[in-house]
Amino acid sequence: MEPIDSDNYARIHSVESMGTVDGPGIRYVLFFQGCALHCKYCHNRDTWDMFGGAITNVDDVVNKIMRYKNFIIPSGGGVTVSGGEPLLQVRFLITLFKRLKEHGINTAIDTSRNV
Repeated sequence: MEPIDSDNYARIHSVESMGTVDGPGIRYVLFFQGCALHCKYCHNRDTWDMFGGAITNVDDVVNKIMRYKNFIIPSGGGVTVSGGEPLLQVRFLITLFKRLKEHGINTAIDTSRNV
């Protein structure tokens, strides 16, 4: 199997299109697939598998998020990435956040990393 282009593709577990608990306002929440920590009290154990989830293109993700822009921006919301551990797919994350910033979308990361 050939490696994926990690700037433009990531393993995504699931999304929540109108989240209200993962940051201010209405948020589009992306749950990334993969985590090596396996924390005892993890709320998303089904995201741990490094090879699960759907391989998703950044263009598709941005296009889906833009459908909710008229709800997200007026509410003071944005996009939150969670997981799993989203920083395991940091190249995709950088590409995604740059694209979202071009559209004036606020971003947040829910990570276990000490950054």
